[in-house]
Amino acid sequence: MGPTYGRQEPSAESSEGPAQTMTLHSSRRISTVLWQVVPGMVLPGLIYFVVSHHTSVIVALAVASSVPLLDALVRLASGRAPNAMSALFLAGAVLSIALALWSGSSMFILAKGAVLSGALGIVFALSAALKRPLTRYLAIRLSSQHAEGRRRLAERWRQPRALAVFRVLSLGWGLLLLVQGGQQAALALTVSPGTMMALEPPVQLVVTVLGIVASITYVRRRQQAYPEIALIPERAS
Repeated sequence: MGPTYGRQEPSAESSEGPAQTMTLHSSRRISTVLWQVVPGMVLPGLIYFVVSHHTSVIVALAVASSVPLLDALVRLASGRAPNAMSALFLAGAVLSIALALWSGSSMFILAKGAVLSGALGIVFALSAALKRPLTRYLAIRLSSQHAEGRRRLAERWRQPRALAVFRVLSLGWGLLLLVQGGQQAALALTVSPGTMMALEPPVQLVVTVLGIVASITYVRRRQQAYPEIALIPERAS
C-alpha cells in the first residue's frame, strides 16, 4: 500500500486512490529533481575538458557554465516555463559569463557557485529567523502538484511543532550552504580551473546528499516524538 500524508482514516474508496496518487506525484517530483540535478553535476566538467583543448580557458569555462541555459531551452521546448530555482541559476550563469568575457577574468565564473551558495544560505537562515521557513515552502511544492493538496498541507504544517521542525531544517540548510560557499570559494582561489570544474560538482553532490540524509533523520526522530506533525508519509493499512 502506498504512503499517505497525515492521519487520514483509510476507507474502501480512498485508502488506495489518494495514497497512491500522492506517492506517484512524489515519485515524479523526485525523478524530475534528479533529471535536473544530475546533468548539472556531470556536464560542466565534461564540457570544459572537451572544449578547453580547442580554445581559451575563459571560453571553455563560459561554454561549460552554459548548462543552465540548456536546461531553460529544454524546458521551453517542452512547453514548461523555467521554475524559480532554474531562473536563479540561469541568471547567475549569464551574469558570471558576461562579466568574465568583459573583464577577461575567469574568477567571475569560478566563484559563481560560492556566491550562489552563500546567497541561498543567507536566504534559508533568514527564513528560519523570520518564522517563514523556506524548507516548508519547498516541502509543500514537492509533496503535491495540485493547489488544493498544497493548501491542505500548508494548513497542516502551520501548527507550531511542525513549523519548529521546518525552522530547524531551514537554519541547518542555511549553515550548510554557507559552509559550502566557503569551500567553493577556497577551491576557486587555490586550484586550477580544470581541477575546479572536476571537483566542484561531485563535492557539491556529496554535501547535498549528506544534508538530505541528515534532514530525513532529524524529521523521522521528531515525527516519532510527535506523530501528529505528519511530515513523512506513513504506510496506509
